[in-house]
Amino acid sequence: MPARDTLVINGTVYETEVPEGSLKPHEPPPDRRIVRAFIPGLIQEVRVREGQRAERGDVLLLLDAMKMYNEVLARTAGRVKAVHVEAGDVVEKEQLLVELE
Repeated sequence: MPARDTLVINGTVYETEVPEGSLKPHEPPPDRRIVRAFIPGLIQEVRVREGQRAERGDVLLLLDAMKMYNEVLARTAGRVKAVHVEAGDVVEKEQLLVELE
């Protein structure tokens, strides 16, 4: 059965209905220490190594996608726990690239 609710905007009452199956289950926020490829491409250059300290905004690697270089940045500060790719690797979207701790 669809979920129903009432919405009031500027004094006007609207009846709403959300079809079953259209709501996604709640997902926790992504772990900012896990860096994944946001687009498929070719790793051009890896600029970090295990044990190295990375600050938020540091360039971790360069990803060539459709002839454009994309800087993959650290979203949080931390020590590099693992680098899962090297220059020349072809990666898929969402593939694990780097882990910080």
